[in-house]
This record gives sequence, structure tokens and C-alpha cells, in this order.
Amino acid sequence: MRVTRPADPAEFLERTAAFRAADPVRTNVIGSVATGVLQGRAYDAEHWFVVEDGTGAVVGAAIWTEPYRLLLAPMPQEAAHALARAVLELPRVPPGVIGPQETAEAVVAAAGWPTEQHMLEHLLVLQEFAPATGVPGHARPLTDADVDLATEWMRQFSEDAGALITDPREAVVGRMANHRFWVVDGQPVAFASHAPLVGSESGTVGRVGPVFTPAAQRRRGYGGAVTSAVVEHLLPLTTDVMLYTDASNPTSNGVYERLGFRRVADVVDLTIT
Repeated sequence: MRVTRPADPAEFLERTAAFRAADPVRTNVIGSVATGVLQGRAYDAEHWFVVEDGTGAVVGAAIWTEPYRLLLAPMPQEAAHALARAVLELPRVPPGVIGPQETAEAVVAAAGWPTEQHMLEHLLVLQEFAPATGVPGHARPLTDADVDLATEWMRQFSEDAGALITDPREAVVGRMANHRFWVVDGQPVAFASHAPLVGSESGTVGRVGPVFTPAAQRRRGYGGAVTSAVVEHLLPLTTDVMLYTDASNPTSNGVYERLGFRRVADVVDLTIT
């Protein structure tokens, strides 16, 4: 196995194109993050990794956009071990690792990092869309006047989900066109968004998230309704719509299942202790 370091996200996307096209759903996050950097998203530092076998075929890929966690695509155990050796050459250790459980565990074991599980997530893919109905209100895109409220909600989402969002305002402003509010009587009551679309030879994948409803507005169907609105926006633009959900949250899992999402894989989020 050989690990190489593309110089930028454009090279990374080009070199991993066939690899990602073979599994566009489970490689969506690394593709959307790289696409986001091309679109102007900035991080403290960016590290791109491509793993090749003895024939030169790409069999694995990973990215580390500091200060976030190391993101892993599915890969064989030998590739995971080679990747770990490459990451160990960096002057800093990632705060954690996110990826398919077998791959993530192989990487941290080879690197010798002690870890604890932060979260187990289900990867859901839309099978047969069943739009939310019977919920009062309507969906609309965010406007400049919504930035302060959406920023506060993004901050609350970060706290509730235990997800690191270093700059909630930038997360809103940078992708304002991707966000939708659910509005009742003129007042926003929930919001949902989607990541940059990722295209490949096998189609275009859209990933829904984050989805947030303030505590006072929960259990009224607003989260499902605004998620449904984002899905309706994505369907004409994509071949697949997916999302991640906390495996320990039966409420959100039930909402997504009623919309037509089905579990296809799991992803583990490990904190390096």
C-alpha cells in the first residue's frame, strides 16, 4: 500500500473520482468537504490522503480539515494501517476519527491512539419519499434578516448534538442558499440545510443536515416538515439523498423513517483521548 498527499482539493477530487463513484454514498462526506473548500470554505489547515494498492488503484481516501476530525472513506485493513502511518508523520494528532467502524478501529489501533466512542451514527438513504403532511406552516429560504437567529440555532445545534462548529455564523452565511426555515404564523420554528452536492460518474448525491428545532417547538412535526422541504428541493438535482442520524435518538430516527429514509450503514465517531 502507498499513501500519497494531493496538494489541494481539486487534485484530491480528481484522483479519487473513480473510487468515490464506486461508493458515492459512503464517500459523500469526503467529497462534499473537498467541494466546500473549492467553493471557499476555509479551515485552519487541510490534509488530503489517497491510498493506492500495488497496481496503483485507489483503495482508500481520507481528509483532515483542522480543527475537525480525521474523516475516513471505507478501505481495506491494510490500507487503514498505511493511512495511520502517514497521519503519524504529521506534527499534530487529530482530535478524533470518523468513519466506518472497522476502518476507524483499524486506523486508531495502527496509530496507537487511545479512544472513546463519542457517537454512533446511522447512514440513511432515501428509498421512497413520503412527504410530511398535515403540519401547519410553510418552508422558505433564509434571508439576510435571518442570519442572527440561524446563527444562534446553529450554535444550539452544536451543543445539543455534541458537534464541533467553530464558527456558527460562517456556517450559516457560507451556505445560506442551502438552508430552509419552517415558518408558522410568520415565525421560524425549525430549520434544515444540506451540504454541497457531490457529483460522480454514478450520479449526484445530496446530504441533508443539520436539522434543528428549538426545544419549545419540538414534537409538533416541524423538524420533519422542514426536512421534507429540503428533500423536495434536492430531488430534482440529485440521484440519491442521504443523511446521518444519531443512533441513540429514536425520535429523529422515526421522523426520517416516516419520510422514506432507510438505514444502509453505520459510522462511528471516536474521540482520541
